[in-house]
Amino acid sequence: MMAGGDNTKHTLLAHGRWTWHLDPAWRHLLDGPACPDWLALERDDRATLVKRNDDRDVWRVNLASRTLYAKISRPGQRGARLAQWWFGSPARREWNVAQQAARHGVETIRPVAWAEEAIRSDRPTSILLTLEETDAHPLAESWLALDPAEPGARSTRNAMIDVVARLVAHAHQSGFEHSDLHAGNVLLQTRGNTFRAVFVDLPGIRTGQRVSDAGVVRNLAQLNQWFQIRGTLTDRLRFLDRYLHWRDAVQSQCPFGRRLGLDRPALLQALERATHRHAEALYAKRDRRAMRDGRYFTRLRLPGGWRGHAFLTAKHEIAGSPAASLTLSRTQWQALLADPQRWVEPQDRSRVIKDSASGMICWDCLDAGDGRQLKVVYKRSRPRNPLKLLLHSLWRSRPMLTWRRANALLNRRIPTARPLAVLERRRLGLLADSFIITEYLEHARDLDTVLTVLLRNEKPTRQRTVKRQITTALVRVLRDLHDRGFIHRDLKAPNVMVQWNPAGEEPARVLLVDLDGLRHRGYASPAWQRRALMRLNISLEQCRRVSVTDRLRFLQAYLARTGHPQPEWKSVWRQIAVESADSRGYFARQRQKTLRRFEQSAKE
Repeated sequence: MMAGGDNTKHTLLAHGRWTWHLDPAWRHLLDGPACPDWLALERDDRATLVKRNDDRDVWRVNLASRTLYAKISRPGQRGARLAQWWFGSPARREWNVAQQAARHGVETIRPVAWAEEAIRSDRPTSILLTLEETDAHPLAESWLALDPAEPGARSTRNAMIDVVARLVAHAHQSGFEHSDLHAGNVLLQTRGNTFRAVFVDLPGIRTGQRVSDAGVVRNLAQLNQWFQIRGTLTDRLRFLDRYLHWRDAVQSQCPFGRRLGLDRPALLQALERATHRHAEALYAKRDRRAMRDGRYFTRLRLPGGWRGHAFLTAKHEIAGSPAASLTLSRTQWQALLADPQRWVEPQDRSRVIKDSASGMICWDCLDAGDGRQLKVVYKRSRPRNPLKLLLHSLWRSRPMLTWRRANALLNRRIPTARPLAVLERRRLGLLADSFIITEYLEHARDLDTVLTVLLRNEKPTRQRTVKRQITTALVRVLRDLHDRGFIHRDLKAPNVMVQWNPAGEEPARVLLVDLDGLRHRGYASPAWQRRALMRLNISLEQCRRVSVTDRLRFLQAYLARTGHPQPEWKSVWRQIAVESADSRGYFARQRQKTLRRFEQSAKE
């Protein structure tokens, strides 16, 4: 994990079952009269819980002399236990990395004391105390808090980019490689009109050897993936240029300094590939969370053989999503779904939105706690033929597939209705029943209804504005969908929802629903992209408010990419026209076959 050791002088102090290693200047933290009980901070009014996960708790402790952070680590899964046995506890590793960083001039948080003990059950195994950096916030918070419209915002962003690029370049040339370099693990400290960048979360830093070209690309890709969504291409290119500048500037001063083996164009290409790989690995990890117990989701076991999963809280709030701001518990879900039969067979038929051979859709209200009511939609699936019944019985039900696909979209910031719970009932391993609960989206209608009905009474200028908003939002959704390797075999207007309030000023928001035709292939070929556009084009043929000019603008906006603002659209336009004609003929033949079957059944 690291090279080198801890050569810094420190004091050893026995305190209960712990042996502390600490800076002599901070001895009063453990034997002073106002010393906190570091293993019982939940009972100390001076302590505030900042972060909690499966492996550790982080507390902010306000003492008379200084504010500190206490990071209390617990034994994690088998891999974490093995790492602690081999490399030492997280507190020991952070302390050693911080000491080496201080010797090389790499800015990190400042630890003042640490202690560890052997792994025993689920008791804490190590404690690290670090000083608070005043006027410091994570890079992610500082970046998002900056309003681009404010005067001087561009120069402030450039200053942030410069200090972070300098920190990363200096670390690489000093033999430091951070295994989890994202915007939450870099602090920005404000110093008047300037900034200071500091590394946090030090156990994941490897030290003591040169950082290879592959290591440089890995680190830059981790940061680049975060800024792809929250920054501009100009910001990312500026960061890369400043990184290369500072790398050359500090090379002769650092013990592991070396020239990069990639020129700028080659580095850009390698960075693009590595960013995609890193993003896919990160998304896959988040996708798996939806099927496990954890902070964001929980598994449910209910009476009658019902099993499923439920949503607890969202990592990020999403505009237009009421459920994203809620925090629920497993106990709440157990109480809400105590009688699954009430959801399968609703007593109030006035709440039924759709009841057909393939399923039933209803709405209801959930008690979200604190007197809040959350309006939801739930859908019970009914396989229409024996083959589908057999497939879903042996594999996953349609609601379970929707649960996985919807969470996969949300993890990639592609908007859809958030799934809240999914339940299956199986007998002897075969599916007997299933349903899914999703949030209800206020002021949401399908694309055709918005264009045909809701815009009908609006003024022409308002119609053009809303159509432009819908086009922009739909282009962004489809680009993200295809860029992230999804294909949609049933992309039609009824499956595209527009969240828009005619009485409000909020811009129209586009979401995807009915995800039965969605697949994640890892790569959406140009043929699949054309097929999706063709299907959407056919579904809007009867909408007179969508003109040929609107369709052309949409296609040009979809095809435009960075560096190619004027794409070659004519050949794609002609291909979509040919495929649309073929598809219309196919659907016409299918309708004729269906009508003949009905006529023959009527005669019999």
